[in-house]
Amino acid sequence: MKKSFLPALAAIALLASSCSDLKNPAEVNEASEATADTAVVFDNGRTAEGMATSAANATEDVFTVNDAEMRDATMEEIDLPEITVRENDRLNLYGLDEEVLFDTDKAVIKPTATRALSEIGASINRRYQGKQVRVLGFADSRGSKDYNMDLARERAAAVKEWLVTKGMMKADMVSIESMGEKAPVATNATPAGRQQNRRVEIAVLKQ
Repeated sequence: MKKSFLPALAAIALLASSCSDLKNPAEVNEASEATADTAVVFDNGRTAEGMATSAANATEDVFTVNDAEMRDATMEEIDLPEITVRENDRLNLYGLDEEVLFDTDKAVIKPTATRALSEIGASINRRYQGKQVRVLGFADSRGSKDYNMDLARERAAAVKEWLVTKGMMKADMVSIESMGEKAPVATNATPAGRQQNRRVEIAVLKQ
């Protein structure tokens, strides 16, 4: 009797230990420790929550602009030649060159830019009331990358402030993004090309 009783106790102890491990699967940090039951939450030391966060961060930004997908658009309320309008099925994109908005190397909006910004703001409020808006700042490749990123960010922030304070948009519905010298629309080898690359685009989610 004693001989058959001891193996039974050992089996119970082993089962209890296994159940305890299953209750704390996040504590399994090494591949060699992962059993078939814990492998579903094992990923090189990350918890299931961590993996979900990483997957969410890897998702493409809804404001990502793929120029190949964009097409020219016409809106009856936009009649100023300095404003470009492009769209795809997801986004509407209003564009303004640097010379319309700012002096060289400055991030203070010119008084003469009021009409163009007013036209864009009125169009967004008319067609996309309550939709998310992002102001994208772009620079040319002159200067350091850090300087270009900072200048583009300051300019995007200045346009956001205008849209919020004078364009009747809610601050929490307007975000900014500095693109710096990324995503040029023309060559940076010529003055004319660099001028085209110094711009601000206002993207609006249609849905």
